[in-house]
Order: sequence, then C-alpha cells, then structure tokens
Amino acid sequence: MTTLYSAQSTIAEETNARISFSQQNVDDTPPRASEANDFGMDLGAEMGRAYRMNTLMNNPALIEQYHQAAKLTDNPEVQFEFARQLLLCGSSEMASNPSLLMGDQSESKLVREGVFWILRLATKRHHKDASFLAGRWHELGKYGCKQNLRKAAKFYGVAAKAGHTAAQYHMGNVYESTRKPRKARECYELASRRGFSLATYRLGMAHLCGTLGVTADFSMACSFLREALFHASHPVADAGYNLAVALIQLPSFERNAVSEPHLYLKRACMLGHTDAGALLSDIMR
Repeated sequence: MTTLYSAQSTIAEETNARISFSQQNVDDTPPRASEANDFGMDLGAEMGRAYRMNTLMNNPALIEQYHQAAKLTDNPEVQFEFARQLLLCGSSEMASNPSLLMGDQSESKLVREGVFWILRLATKRHHKDASFLAGRWHELGKYGCKQNLRKAAKFYGVAAKAGHTAAQYHMGNVYESTRKPRKARECYELASRRGFSLATYRLGMAHLCGTLGVTADFSMACSFLREALFHASHPVADAGYNLAVALIQLPSFERNAVSEPHLYLKRACMLGHTDAGALLSDIMR
C-alpha cells in the first residue's frame, strides 16, 4: 500500500515526472471565498430578513431615525451592526446590479444606507470588519464601488493589521493578481498560521507547482494540502482532489489497491467536489 510517507521517501527518483505533472495538470488559480459569506448571510440572518424589511419599508421615516441614532452613539460596533442588518435587507443581485442598487424601491434605499455606513466606518474609523467588506467590494466591483485593486489592498491592509485573517488571505489574492508573488506568499503564510484553510491550500499548491517564488517541494505540498483537507471547521475539497491527482502520477501508485489517493478523493467527494467522485470511480475500475 502506498502511503504519503513512503511516497515522500521516493522524491529524488520521481521529481521530474512530478514537476512535469504539476505544471500541466493542476489548476493553480487561488480559490475564492463565497461572496455570500462576506455579508453574514447565514440562516439566522435570513430568518429575520422578512421582519426587518416589513418594519422599515412600511415606516419611511424610521430609516432616518436609525441613521441619526447611529450617529449619536458614536460606537463603531453598533454602527457596523446597523449597517450589516440593512445590507441583509437587500437581495444578492443588488450587489452586482447598479440599477437595482440605485432604484427608488424601499429595499434599495435601505441597502444604500448600509453601504454608506460600511464605507464611512472603513474610511474614517478604520473598522476591521468594515474595512474587510470595503476591500471585497473594491476587489470585485460590488455595491457601487468601482473595481480597484489598489484600494482593495489598502482596505485589506487595514483589516489585516487589526487581525482580520480573511483580509490577510484576500490581500494575498490581490498581490498575486498584480504579480507580486513574494508579498502574496507572505500574506498566505500569515493567514495559514492563523488557521485560515484557504491560505494553507494556496501554499500547498505553490509548493506543488513551484509558484509564488518557492521551489517545487512535494513533501511540503503534501503537508499543506493534507492540513487544508482535514481542517476542523473549514476543510478545502480542492486540496484533497489535487493531492490525490499528484500522488496518482507517481510510478509507485497501485491503481487497484486502496491507498491514500482513494481516501483523499473520498474526502473531497464528501465535501462536494464533483470531479473527485468521477476520478475515484475511474481509478477503482
């Protein structure tokens, strides 16, 4: 049976085949976190959406009262929660559709008020979570913000400095998009040390393919990818698929024996990776 550790012991003999594989067959693009997750669209938030919409939409003067109350508190945490609740009143399409965002509907007015407060908190108060959202909006061109990677990196930097791990990861994405691999790697390394599984996955792919300024190192790649795949709260399905594909390329792989690639593909399949299921069926024939 081929194990990860026995596979790593044959690195010297199989390096050329492995590097050739990694450069040709692996998707090395950074994974992207769900946009919905950025805005707290969890079940509890959705359950309260109808009540908030009904209350605010049927009382046009109420939003102005909330606006004034938020200003008077001068508490950035209260203001951020106020803004977040307003954003949750809008549909997901509103983030990408300027005509919906700027419409005369009550829902549009509520979301615009939320956007106002998020950007105000990010620019004037350097609020950690608001800065992260502002970074996402400028990176993706959402909620009326023009796509601007320079501004996105600035907002991410503020949030990351305050300890926002997801901002650290996304700042790495921006650096990678702007061809600054060393800075991207440093961001991923810091986010990975803080337990952010997507950053760990990204480092694994970098060591597998020899990108981000590192030399291809199969042992390091396996370590990072396994850590991302078996992350306690946020496992990365792509890590299992790409790790299995890499191990299958080894001459020592036994197609008809249950081995680590099979286990990684099963794990990835359980996490919803469709290609993992197809590959698992293929190698089990």
